[in-house]
Amino acid sequence: MLTDRKTQSVIGNWKRAIEPEECLKKKNLTPFPFILDELSPLRPTIKRAFGLTYVYLGERLLCGLRDSAKQRGSNGLWLFTTSEFVDSLGSEFDGLPKHYLWRNGNKAWVILASRLSNFEEYALRACELMLSNDRRIGRVAPGRK
Repeated sequence: MLTDRKTQSVIGNWKRAIEPEECLKKKNLTPFPFILDELSPLRPTIKRAFGLTYVYLGERLLCGLRDSAKQRGSNGLWLFTTSEFVDSLGSEFDGLPKHYLWRNGNKAWVILASRLSNFEEYALRACELMLSNDRRIGRVAPGRK
């Protein structure tokens, strides 16, 4: 069980509360449910917006899960970080091509694309890092500072 807290899902202009357990039960609601299962000891908050399922630990946005049929190129696990840590965090994933390290100012992402042959291995390694509270993963989301 992830948490007792309810999460928000944006459906059109309507918001609907979704229990984290519901996210795990319905594969069509949450991409890559094994990741949420691995992160359950953290008791994260799960939110949905803009085609991603976001995972928060307190005020910190740790990662996003994406599985879109329309734009498959960026599907997978997005680790939120900063430009200071993106290279060292990317080096945790042996053989991850540099073009999966994205930067925009001080914001940065390590994209663990689901189309990669070792996606599950990468995702489980990312979960290990989050469970060990690796300070390179996560950043305070805008509006939460």
